[in-house]
Amino acid sequence: MGEQVRVGLIGVGSIGSHFTGKLRDEGYPLTVYDLDAAKVTQAVERGAVGAASPAEVTAQADVILLSLPGSPQVETVMSGAEGVLAALRPGQLVVDTGTTRVSTELLYHRLCAEQGAGYIDSPITWRQHGLLLMVGGPEALYEQARPVLECISYQVRRVGEIGQGQALKYVNQLLQAGQLAVACEAIEFARAAGLDPKLPQEYLGFAIPDVIYGDTFEGTGQLALHYKDLGYVLEHAHELRASVPLTSMIHEVFKAVAVDGDASWFQPGIVTYWRRLNSGGSDAPEA
Repeated sequence: MGEQVRVGLIGVGSIGSHFTGKLRDEGYPLTVYDLDAAKVTQAVERGAVGAASPAEVTAQADVILLSLPGSPQVETVMSGAEGVLAALRPGQLVVDTGTTRVSTELLYHRLCAEQGAGYIDSPITWRQHGLLLMVGGPEALYEQARPVLECISYQVRRVGEIGQGQALKYVNQLLQAGQLAVACEAIEFARAAGLDPKLPQEYLGFAIPDVIYGDTFEGTGQLALHYKDLGYVLEHAHELRASVPLTSMIHEVFKAVAVDGDASWFQPGIVTYWRRLNSGGSDAPEA
């Protein structure tokens, strides 16, 4: 698969916009759709072609990338009256790059296969050098997608069969949330003990993000998305009969902050949970 492969992109938010730039820089013909017409316009200004529906994107593409918030959006885009399945042809490939329920991936892998097409999961996470992708699906479909995925990321690996990409993304979200929660609890404990709360970072050498020490957590909803992802972790753990008690507690922390703080914050905003507890609720920053 080379640069003549036509790519479709459904979802042109912050991640989809990143995909747009990478794909256009490599010369891929690109057709995009988003509920937000302004985002489609921005992509068109970068050389993409706008579409009026997911079905129209599918009609113009060989590989269709989904960059969506979660399972409900994937289900709407795939199964709606003007969705991907309504226009899907044999030989096409759909790649879900969002964080989605494993059950959603299994369902659409089966439905696409019934139409002679492919479907794989390839959730993403950010690292210092860019996007890292973890792919779940058959080896042949991975190889079909790999040139496009290598274009949008600095590292991509097939980690197992369909749904296993999501399972590894759950591990990623579990670890990130746990490490962040412990850091928040530790520095607020240090503050309560009358210590300089930066000592764990500056003297003890722990990797604690500077933003935790501040009062500004404005972002683009990463805290709410991470809360959603932890919910998927708990659902899948229940299905697997796997015990994740610490993640259950951290999920409640994320929920409390999403309700009492601002769901548009990014993840370090969970430090306000401990600040509220330690100050009787009077120390949280304004949303």
